[in-house]
Amino acid sequence: MEKLHFKVESPANFVKLACTILFERKEKLLEDYGSTWHDVFDGDAGNQHFQRFMEDLFPNGCVVGESELNLITDRAVHFLKTDEACLDIKANHDKARFTYWVYFAPEHKVYACSFARHEETIIDILTAFFGKSIGDYSLCALKQFILNSFEIKSDNSSVRSIAEDVQYIQESAFFRSIGAYKT
Repeated sequence: MEKLHFKVESPANFVKLACTILFERKEKLLEDYGSTWHDVFDGDAGNQHFQRFMEDLFPNGCVVGESELNLITDRAVHFLKTDEACLDIKANHDKARFTYWVYFAPEHKVYACSFARHEETIIDILTAFFGKSIGDYSLCALKQFILNSFEIKSDNSSVRSIAEDVQYIQESAFFRSIGAYKT
């Protein structure tokens, strides 16, 4: 057996360290959220988050073992996936990571897309977001929604040029959502 000697700043700091090790063992999460984890949880702010996670999960205190660490790690991952500031940090990482992308502000989410597939990606996003109710919006309102809700990284187009094709976008999203309901 090997002994380790180290100091931690606080119980939250120690729990954060242990949870970070558990998190880094989950390859898919690490790939998608690794940079975000470190941006959000490094330093004193991260210690405060973990202190809050522990207080929320174990208001009467507890002995911290493997199952408790797994619960705290799950809570931290849930926080990364739901907190708006964390979602924005992740989106910024994804924007830097993908060559071409579409950012959808209502979800704070970046979608990777292929070259010259931005309009199709926007149609897919709108189909999932509105479903067949997209047909209830006027073309003017839908165009404004597109202009206000999307950013893209493209060599060939802009959100404005895509929004000009609003009638095609609305019809495509509507018919895709009808097809999705039939299957």
